[in-house]
Amino acid sequence: MTTQHTRTTVRTALLALAAAIALTVSGFAQTKAPAAKAPAPQAKAPAAKAPQPKGDPNQVSTAAQPLNPVGGQRDGPDVIPKPGGPFTPSKTTYKVDAIEFFLTPDQFVEYKFRLDTGKRMIFNWKADGPVEVDFHTVPDGKPISASETYQRGMMSSGSGDYRSPYPGLHGWYWHNTSKKDVKLTLWAAGFWTEAWMFSGDPTGDPMPLQDPPAPEQ
Repeated sequence: MTTQHTRTTVRTALLALAAAIALTVSGFAQTKAPAAKAPAPQAKAPAAKAPQPKGDPNQVSTAAQPLNPVGGQRDGPDVIPKPGGPFTPSKTTYKVDAIEFFLTPDQFVEYKFRLDTGKRMIFNWKADGPVEVDFHTVPDGKPISASETYQRGMMSSGSGDYRSPYPGLHGWYWHNTSKKDVKLTLWAAGFWTEAWMFSGDPTGDPMPLQDPPAPEQ
């Protein structure tokens, strides 16, 4: 069974936004206290000291900054991301994919990405009718019985982000159980190294990898 599919153009625009922030520092008027009454003729009362202005909360401090400030400030000490933490550097760029499938009644397709342990992807998919969905894994070097399913049901759309728990193929099985044709579109981005489509042939078909497009000038 051959699944009809078309690849769509992925457009991303990275817009640089420059903002100038002007800080207006209000000056404080120096006021003089009224002169005190002279205790005797020809005697002058000392001038009262002008009140000191209170600090302006919007005024930028001119105090010297520490040589090794804490995180969140420039010129701080080197920081190495902790394994398993919220920030995970990558030696390779992420990939993008946008593809449409046209499923006839009782037709199915599987679309999976090869991800190493800890690698992530984000995705959106949408169909113009409900389809049977199974998001599952095919672990490298293990039998199919080691596969794990993370989402299953009748749906017409889905979105989210996924972190691979182990190396292998990770992706979707979509089955059109209705009596009419269904168009399904997938948009995804992530750190995968391969993309595969299965539509009846157990060996599958390798799909082209796409780097994110350059920002528009």
